[in-house]
Amino acid sequence: MPEDHINIIERAIIDKLRTDHSGIRVYGQYPEGIDAEYPCIIMELSSSGEFSRFMGQKVDFGGVNKTGEMVGLVFTIHIIVDKESQKQIDTTGNGSPDTMFKQRRLLNYLLLNVANTITDMTFDASKVEIVERELGNWVDIGYDPELELYGGSCVYTVVFKNYR
Repeated sequence: MPEDHINIIERAIIDKLRTDHSGIRVYGQYPEGIDAEYPCIIMELSSSGEFSRFMGQKVDFGGVNKTGEMVGLVFTIHIIVDKESQKQIDTTGNGSPDTMFKQRRLLNYLLLNVANTITDMTFDASKVEIVERELGNWVDIGYDPELELYGGSCVYTVVFKNYR
């Protein structure tokens, strides 16, 4: 039976972002403009396909011969903060939020901490065998005065083994 690796990976990332960033809305795709809540993290699958093939495409699993390849997923992750967004942050490390971050300062905080979450996360090897992960730089960081939104985006690549 084929595995649902793409959805397993996507769900694991979304769940980890929601767990690590309470009070920040996490979307698995762009929300309708009227439904969007800020601050938010939007994670969209932007590319998927064969990354590389195993030599000869044949792999042996305990005497069972299978076909396989490496599959690459590319996610684009966006962080968006509106001018009203704010979050209490513990800046002293004593476990109690002591400073209110808003607007650009909140965006900077989220850029670093979302990158930390993604970089530090692990995947259950019994469900999917991740071979490579790479988080790109945050780009297009800025403010849109017409929409009154601050934001930044990055690309996250995940490569896994797919056996058939």
